[in-house]
Amino acid sequence: MFKRFVLAAAIVSLVSIGTAQAQCHDCSGASSAALPSAPFSRIGLANEMLDEIGTWLSSNFDLPAIKDRPAIEFVSKTTLATMRAEERVLSPGFTQDAALNERARRPVVALYDDKLKTIFLADGWTGKSPADQSVLVHEMVHHIQNLSKRKFECPMAREKSAYIAQDKWLERFGTSLEKEFEVDMFTVVVASACMS
Repeated sequence: MFKRFVLAAAIVSLVSIGTAQAQCHDCSGASSAALPSAPFSRIGLANEMLDEIGTWLSSNFDLPAIKDRPAIEFVSKTTLATMRAEERVLSPGFTQDAALNERARRPVVALYDDKLKTIFLADGWTGKSPADQSVLVHEMVHHIQNLSKRKFECPMAREKSAYIAQDKWLERFGTSLEKEFEVDMFTVVVASACMS
């Protein structure tokens, strides 16, 4: 009886391995079990990067070190744009500043939700380029601001330090916020000013 059980288990294992390899069309000989799904691998990469980014932010800016990572979710650019529009409607401070019109025209690549403690990244985010990494830096600043209960005169005031950190991250790789996202620091300063 035991021999039959071992034989049956071996056959099931071989069939499972063969099925998994047959479903992996571009695995270059690797077992498909070793290849995580695309969303998992991007979330895993983002989470790994958050530790480095958090350490870098606390070492280079007036931000506390934190241990609690934000959640990461990938959504479509359409969903991000809808979320941004809802954010603007719910926060009157966002509509005060005429300089924000330029920000509204740029495509939304990520958002941070204070209540959910979640960074929402665009589906196309891979984390491989300094620009993608800098987006995570920007949103991580908001997460740290949220957890450390930083208060701001208006909603846009919190953007200044996030953009500065993002630009400094990009400088490490020989590029800038202006080159990667067409955002110059003058616009950041004006857009983050609280006007009554």
